[in-house]
Amino acid sequence: MSREFFKSIAGEEFFCVGSDILGYSLEDLERIERLYDVRISGQLKSFLLEMGRSDGGLIGDSIIQLYRPSWRIRAHLLFQVDFFSQMQESGNYVFLNKPFVLAWISETQYYFVQTLLADDAIYHYDSNVESVVKTRWDICCFMKSLVSERVGDMKVGVVGNLLEI
Repeated sequence: MSREFFKSIAGEEFFCVGSDILGYSLEDLERIERLYDVRISGQLKSFLLEMGRSDGGLIGDSIIQLYRPSWRIRAHLLFQVDFFSQMQESGNYVFLNKPFVLAWISETQYYFVQTLLADDAIYHYDSNVESVVKTRWDICCFMKSLVSERVGDMKVGVVGNLLEI
């Protein structure tokens, strides 16, 4: 399998971690699309194919909730549904184009993509003030920024699964 997405965010210095990353199959992505009611394309597709289940410890499950081994399908679905509900309650309807949360920081900061738009842009929802902004990042640049913030803080790689019951 090609590791182009991983190499683009991690760089050569972390290439040894590359053997520990784990993604989904194309069949799994189709199941995720149906189950989570999202559209998977572009950088999101590359990310999920290469490292959607584990980043080998590069970023970790404290930020990328997709990697949490204790979360099963129910927890993942409820998390995404709760996010959608918060967005509706705060009146952020314009950002509800099949959103999918990729990162959750400090339990109040959500970073998500609008999968219906297929523009790879990362949006930030702050649940403290109930506001959404389009960030300057696409998925690749966002992941790069997370990696650069964690240089020297590699974690043990954990494996999550959006489809495990």
